[in-house]
Amino acid sequence: MKINCPPNWKKFSSFYLVPLILIFAFLFSLAFADESEVVRLGRDEFVKTALKKEPRYKESQMVLIAKEDRIGAIKAAALLPKFEFSMLSGGVPGLRKSIDSEGETVRVWDFREMGPFYGMNIQAAQPLNYGQLQLGLKAARADLQQKKMELEGKEHFKKVEFLSYYYGYLLAIEMDKLAQDGYNQMRKAADKMEEAFDDGDESVSQMDLLELKAGFFEIDKAVLDAKAGLKKARLATKFALSLPDSSSFEPADSVLAASSDFVPSLDSLKNWANVYHPDIRRLAAGLEAMSMQMELAAAKFAPEFFIMGEFEYAKSWSGDRTSLSKNTFAPDPVNKISGAFGIGLRYRLNFWNQWEQYKSVRTDYRILRQTESYANKGIELQIEEKYEDFQVAKNKLESARSALRATEGMLKGAGLQYEINPSKTSGLLASAYRRNLLMKKDYYFAVYEYNMAVARLFAQAGYSN
Repeated sequence: MKINCPPNWKKFSSFYLVPLILIFAFLFSLAFADESEVVRLGRDEFVKTALKKEPRYKESQMVLIAKEDRIGAIKAAALLPKFEFSMLSGGVPGLRKSIDSEGETVRVWDFREMGPFYGMNIQAAQPLNYGQLQLGLKAARADLQQKKMELEGKEHFKKVEFLSYYYGYLLAIEMDKLAQDGYNQMRKAADKMEEAFDDGDESVSQMDLLELKAGFFEIDKAVLDAKAGLKKARLATKFALSLPDSSSFEPADSVLAASSDFVPSLDSLKNWANVYHPDIRRLAAGLEAMSMQMELAAAKFAPEFFIMGEFEYAKSWSGDRTSLSKNTFAPDPVNKISGAFGIGLRYRLNFWNQWEQYKSVRTDYRILRQTESYANKGIELQIEEKYEDFQVAKNKLESARSALRATEGMLKGAGLQYEINPSKTSGLLASAYRRNLLMKKDYYFAVYEYNMAVARLFAQAGYSN
C-alpha cells in the first residue's frame, strides 16, 4: 500500500527535526549529569594511588630531583669553572707625527682622525684537583641515597595510614550490613509475633511482644552508628585519593577478610631489617657521605694546582695608520696582541679556618658512628614489640572465629526450638540472635586489628612482601 505524504512534509521535517534532536540531546545530558564516577580499586592499588596523590610525597620527589641536580652542578662546575670572553668595539683617535722639545719625532694622538676600534679578551682556568672532585661527587651521591632511604622509611608508615583507611572502609561496610540485617530480622520476628498475637494464639503473650519490641532501641542505635561510620570512612578514602565531588570510591574487595600476606618469623624479620631497613641504609649512606666530607676537608690542607690561559687582541683603523694597518698584528699604543699560558699553584695559608671545618665534620661523623652502634638493637626491639602485637591479634582472631562458630550453632538451635514453641523460646531466640550479632561485630573488629597489626609489623621492619 502506498502512503501519500502531504506536499510540504519534507519542508516540515527539515524545519523541525534539528531542533528536536538538540532538545533530546539536552535532556539526555541532564539525565546523566548527576551520575558520579565510581573509582574501584583493590588494596594495593588504593595504597599506591593514595601515595601518588599525597602532597608531601610529591614534595619529597622534588627534593630528590634537587639532590640529583646538585650532582650535575658539581660535575658542570669542575669543567672550566672560569671561561670568560669579552669584546669591545668603538672609536679611537688616530696618530700623527710631532716634534717634541728635544727635537725628536714622536707619534701623538690625533683626535681629528677618528677611526673604528675592535678588541677582545679570553680568560680560562682549569683546576687539576681531580681527587677532590671525586670525593665531592661521592659525598653528593651518598647524600642522595640518604634522602631516598629517609623517604622510603616515611613511605612505609604512610602506607599503614592508607591501609587503615581501606580496611576501615571494609569494616564500616560490614558493620552497616550487620546493623541492617539485625534490624530486618528483628522486624520480621516482631511482625510474626504480632500477627500471632492478633490471631489469638495463646502461646504468644503481650509481654513477649513488648519484650521483643524493647530490643529495637539497641538495633536502631547500631544502625545509626553504622551509617555514620560508613560516611566517615567514605570521606577518609575520598580525601586520600583526592577525588572530586562528582566521584566516589568503592573497594574491590566485597568482604573484610584476614590478610593473606605471608608473615615471616621473628628472626627472619630481624635479619631482613639489619640489611634492608631504611633507617639502617640511611645511616650507612650518611656515614659514607660524612666520611667523604671529612676526607674533602682534609684534602683542602694540600695545595691546589690549576692550568690557566689568557689571550688579548686589539685592532684599530684610524688616521695615519696606513702602513700599520697593512700588518694586522703590528703593535702600537692601541693595536696589540698578547697571551699567557701556564700551570698555577694555590695554597691556603689560613690553616686555623680549615682545621675548624675539619673538626666540625669529624665530630658529626663520630656522632653518626655512635648512632649506628645502637641503631640495630633499637630496631630489633621495636620489631619484637610489633611482632608480639601481631601474635596477640592473631590469637584474638582465632578465638573470635571459634566463638562465632559457637554462636551460630546456638542461633540454629534456638531457631529450631522457636519453631516448636514460640511462646517459651522467643526470649531464647532473641538472646541467641543478639549474641551472634555482637560476636560477628567482635569478629570483624578482630580481623581489622589483625590486618593492621600485620601492616604495622611490616612497616616497622621495613619489609616489602
